[in-house]
Amino acid sequence: MFKSWRLGRLFGFPVEINLSFLLLLGFVLVAYGGLAGVLVVCVAFASVLLHELGHAVVARKLGVHVSGIELSFFGGAAKMENLPRNPNHEIAIAAAGPAVSIALGSLGLGIGIVTGSGFLLMIGYINFVLAAFNLIPALPMDGGRILRALLAKRMSFVRATDLAVTVSRVAAVAFAVYGLATSHWMLVALAPLLWMMGTREKQLARVTDGPFGGPDWDRPDEPPHARRVSWSSPFDPRSAPPTMRRFTIKQRNGQVVIEAID
Repeated sequence: MFKSWRLGRLFGFPVEINLSFLLLLGFVLVAYGGLAGVLVVCVAFASVLLHELGHAVVARKLGVHVSGIELSFFGGAAKMENLPRNPNHEIAIAAAGPAVSIALGSLGLGIGIVTGSGFLLMIGYINFVLAAFNLIPALPMDGGRILRALLAKRMSFVRATDLAVTVSRVAAVAFAVYGLATSHWMLVALAPLLWMMGTREKQLARVTDGPFGGPDWDRPDEPPHARRVSWSSPFDPRSAPPTMRRFTIKQRNGQVVIEAID
């Protein structure tokens, strides 16, 4: 929707900043605390960048291609072009971001308490809030992805996604009610976005038929080439080409489209 600009690369991942982030900085500058407020937002987004870098590094280690990291009005996103191979991989990738935030929070608070630095205490506090917020079990947030992966160990990926999205919609309503009651307008704005993104996750689950290969994932009685791959739901998984592993997911005219990239 908004234009993005590349800032550079971090650990090999392109880092982009979206126009909506600059609009956020301008809003904070005018409405909250002037330059001091902008400084807080920049510290928060530096923490978000490291949080997303945690996702990206673990994803790359587990064979999930990440095309870059983007910072926008509502936070950041590691842009993954294919999906995790099994529920344990999704749990590892989703948990990596909060783990980085908890580590940064502990470091900031620990050194801040010892040195009496208010700036380091602020960094610690921001990172703990970031970790706690992202662990709320509301898909597509990290906690929601962990919940979906745990459910997918016991049921189909589509059913697990549906249950996780139901929890996410309860959280979205709670965000809206709490935000209106306490004048936290960011939560009010986030609520409908969370609802719509949950709907997109449900559509995506049905299009891909689940990235974890269904109930026969890693069956010992089948060779690797006979296992289901995530993009092959319209076809017989036993006849799907085993080399076509990566794809990109786009939205065109309100429809989710999957395009192979190798």
